[in-house]
Amino acid sequence: MNDSSWKPLEGDVDELLNVNNNPMGALAAGEIPAIILRNAFPSELCSQLVARFYERDLVPGLPKPGEPITGKLDFERIDIGTSLGMIGDDQNHFFAHTEKTTQIYKTLFAGMENPVHQLYDTITRLSPGKQAVTAYEPDGRRYGAAIIRCHMPHWGYAPHIDSVRIREVRTNYAVHRFNTQLGGILLIQAPENKPTGFDSIIHRCEWSENMDQELENHMVRRGDYDKEAFYAYAEKRQIASCGVSISEGDIYFFNSHRLHEAPFFTGNRPRIVLAVFFGYTDDDPEIFVWS
Repeated sequence: MNDSSWKPLEGDVDELLNVNNNPMGALAAGEIPAIILRNAFPSELCSQLVARFYERDLVPGLPKPGEPITGKLDFERIDIGTSLGMIGDDQNHFFAHTEKTTQIYKTLFAGMENPVHQLYDTITRLSPGKQAVTAYEPDGRRYGAAIIRCHMPHWGYAPHIDSVRIREVRTNYAVHRFNTQLGGILLIQAPENKPTGFDSIIHRCEWSENMDQELENHMVRRGDYDKEAFYAYAEKRQIASCGVSISEGDIYFFNSHRLHEAPFFTGNRPRIVLAVFFGYTDDDPEIFVWS
């Protein structure tokens, strides 16, 4: 179901602030489905970054540019960086891994505009009175500043949430304190073919215990739902959705506590993004960013 009153804020930072004096606050409150900034990062630098990933052997196993990809490969993605969701169960391993990521990122963007800094600066500017910082523990240990994800063709993500509070329940991490978790993506390499026309679909539906109970027999895992079952649930309740389509160099932000999905794509190249999650609470002057 489409709802013309629930649409993304789109423009450059100054344009967005002229329309809404607190865009990230509006996103956290669910007033808008997304924030989109077109051509926020130079597309020619995106191409240079992809070449650098291969030159530095940071994507072992990833088909080289021009190599055909036949059908669905047996792996979903390759990451350059540290994922709290994937390895956060072992805190010592997680923070040891983030130190390695920090070392890689120190030189990965040498000689070009740093896209991680671009994301942080944009988050800060769209959040008046707040400052985006890499998440840290009280003892000073820092999280991964961002993560580069290389998604393979013919894979996709069913309707799901991303949440250290709700899905992963990581009470032993400092990021657990934030009421709302938002996400940010810079598209570095676009897929060749998008059958749905969208890179992401965001639903006007925040996770709830009642929804979880109703769909408990249709869960891929906690917070991830079978697409057909969720769409039936959404149709019955007239839940609106919004499709987001972006190009290389575009940035978009979304509320990861709301059901969202990444439709599968086809072709002979991965979809590569620079991604972050960040914690947002109205009365906290810091925005913790992590990967």
